[in-house]
Amino acid sequence: MTRRNVVLSLLFPLLAQAVVPTPQQHFGYSPGDDYKLAGYEEIIGYFRKLESASDRVKLVQFGQTSEGRPMWVAFISSADNLKQLDRWKRTAQRLALGQAEPEEASRLAREGKAIVWIDSGLHATEVAPSQHAPHLAYRMVTGEDEEIRRIRDQVILLQVPVINPDGLEMVVSWYRRNVGTPYEVAALPMLYQKYSGHDNNRDYFMYNLAETRAVGRMLFSEWFPQIVYNQHQQGPNGARFSIPPYSEPLNPNIPPAVMQGINLIGMSIQERLAREGKGGVQSYLGYDAWWNGGLRSAPAFHNMHGILTEAALYGYATPKEYKPADLPERLASGVPGREPSIFQPIPWPGGRWGTREAIDYMLTADFAILDMAASKREDFLKKSWEMARAQIEAGRSGKPFAYVISSSQQDNSAALEMLRRLRYGGIELRRAQSTFTAAGKSYPEGTWILPAAQPFRGYLVDLMEAQKYPEIRAGQTGPTKRPYDLAGWTLSYQMGVSVERIDAPFDAVSEAVDTIPAAAPTLEPGSNGAFLSVAELLRQGAKVRRAADGRFLRENDAGYAEAAWELGVPRTGIYEAWNPNSDAGWTEWVLDAYRVPYAVLRNDAIRTGKLRDRFDAIILPQQSLTSILHGQRDGERGTGRQEGPPVVARQRSEYAGGIGLEGARALEDFVRAGGTLLAFDSATELPLQLFPIPVRGLLREGGDYYCPGSILRVTVDNSNPAALGMPKESYAVSTGGQAFEITLLDEMNRDDRETRAIVWYAKDRVLASGWLSGEKQIAGRAAVVESRLGSGRVVLYGFRPQFRGQTFGSFKLVLNALYQSAAKRLTP
Repeated sequence: MTRRNVVLSLLFPLLAQAVVPTPQQHFGYSPGDDYKLAGYEEIIGYFRKLESASDRVKLVQFGQTSEGRPMWVAFISSADNLKQLDRWKRTAQRLALGQAEPEEASRLAREGKAIVWIDSGLHATEVAPSQHAPHLAYRMVTGEDEEIRRIRDQVILLQVPVINPDGLEMVVSWYRRNVGTPYEVAALPMLYQKYSGHDNNRDYFMYNLAETRAVGRMLFSEWFPQIVYNQHQQGPNGARFSIPPYSEPLNPNIPPAVMQGINLIGMSIQERLAREGKGGVQSYLGYDAWWNGGLRSAPAFHNMHGILTEAALYGYATPKEYKPADLPERLASGVPGREPSIFQPIPWPGGRWGTREAIDYMLTADFAILDMAASKREDFLKKSWEMARAQIEAGRSGKPFAYVISSSQQDNSAALEMLRRLRYGGIELRRAQSTFTAAGKSYPEGTWILPAAQPFRGYLVDLMEAQKYPEIRAGQTGPTKRPYDLAGWTLSYQMGVSVERIDAPFDAVSEAVDTIPAAAPTLEPGSNGAFLSVAELLRQGAKVRRAADGRFLRENDAGYAEAAWELGVPRTGIYEAWNPNSDAGWTEWVLDAYRVPYAVLRNDAIRTGKLRDRFDAIILPQQSLTSILHGQRDGERGTGRQEGPPVVARQRSEYAGGIGLEGARALEDFVRAGGTLLAFDSATELPLQLFPIPVRGLLREGGDYYCPGSILRVTVDNSNPAALGMPKESYAVSTGGQAFEITLLDEMNRDDRETRAIVWYAKDRVLASGWLSGEKQIAGRAAVVESRLGSGRVVLYGFRPQFRGQTFGSFKLVLNALYQSAAKRLTP
């Protein structure tokens, strides 16, 4: 080769990438600049330009948001790797699913490419991740230093520039409206993702959202990345950056090799940050390794290295100058925060912090992760196969060998929904093609079998078994460490599905099932599906009645003439404050899923009164009494995020305030006029304190009782119209909760104040899954109470019967009450 050709061969990559636009050229500013936010379409527009200008980027739509926006992933690697994407995808699949034999696995690991997933913008008010996305892509596409070339050669980067497109569009519109005004960092007054808001990172075993289903398919059915990096931001006055290693406790269903790999990656990030002099980096604090259900935690149960980082955030794209006095003297561990420690090797001394600084930290983490993936490519690929095979072998050994689910459930629709969600998470499902025997019991053809001998055994076992949160104490007698999110989440308990664990191996002729069939239409009162059938019949104008025993009856059905109630479409309202409330969103999800029409009620609509003219039932989702009455006041401390310590902000007057005492009186008038008020969890404080009903709450904030998201045993009076179709022994998910006492004072014990309990906490062994402190305070106490007031009634739920759209087993407690609110009594 001539010298001229050598020079040209060296220059060609640089010349080819020279036409790639910089972020500055596309946006007119550099994302991360103060007071500037790039919207979703602008960011995707930049990635389209990258794809047009470079053969190192391939942009693919992989889903659609709840509001209909496309979801895009950018595959970034060398041009040669992108030409062979299908090959590298098949390689990752065969290794991650343990399909290859040992010799083939070694070869595939030597030849394959590491797969790394990096997503941005899940929590939309945490703006730095989405603004960082163009910078990462530009550097990956145009960089020509040795490290980036090695990364492109050895790694397939799956970069999701904005994983919550709907939310980013909301946030950017809100911030642009407010920037330069007194409302610059005011809280976004609505959920930044349909139904879930901040809970969009709490849906990664339930898959209720269109977005999580699309991501789950990419992670657990198609690409199987060895590293999943999920970016976030946190409160303004603490650490500049929180990274792994995580804190205790460790979930035993996460393979130890996964957790050690996460620790190794975290240390690599921390070492790189330290070399760059970036301080305020904390580990071992806050984010535990117990919880399942998040975008960084669910992958760990799938043999993947799930990584979460949290950069500091003041408010949107507004910077802040920090004095040393603004920073905490001590970390959450109790260790001094202004001196070096294992938790924080380099304290941050204060100074300027804005979106740009957060982006710089995230880019450092990006390249620490990508460099490790490139350097240990073969090791990561082989490890994914080793863990898959180990999980399969553990399942073959038994204890458990399989979980068996009868096709004849009290609520077959809930059972199919549970199976569907397990399939979304990559679990192998099988169905018996003939009768078989397991553990001395005969099971018929059609029985569902969930074999434990599968690569994601840890994920399956974690969702099927009861959790026992370990009591990790500060010292011998100190308080128990509280979990980051939930303590217990057993899926079969939440969904009311009977599952049998089989420990010893058995033989069964079965077939793999990839797509779960829809439940057959039914009017059986024990099935949630019956409410779908009723909704459809009423939509068609058919007459539907209900018997006292819960049966739904059409005109030609036996017993129709003797039925107790004539059903109608319940005119339902859901109170939604201007403080974003995920519980309201999940309530809407349940009603949409069961086709119950509803109207969203804001403060003005409540205060206007005459609610009975428009509604049969009104729902108060979980929210404190103070928040319902007063909301966020104009000029009050608010937050530019939906979590973390507050920053000083003023809220616009049209979004300030609550329903006030005027609104509370309107709700009482609504009930007295014949309406039904449903109040969930902490929202029960409104009727308890402000309505003249003979009920009091037994639990007080700050007391000895504590339930950090656990599943409790309850007993149900299923003869009550509000509980028809419920099993007598059931479960409830509580995240704090309330227990009730009926105070039958003589002057209150009149016919128009009839009060009764519908659900009670179990008399003993209340805890079914998770952790519970102060069990004796609720054992045997009322958990759901119905109280008449005037011509209407108040239904108080001491837990959330629609929690995150997960609790299919208690949906009937809500749906029954709604349909009863519009039912016409036919028999005494």
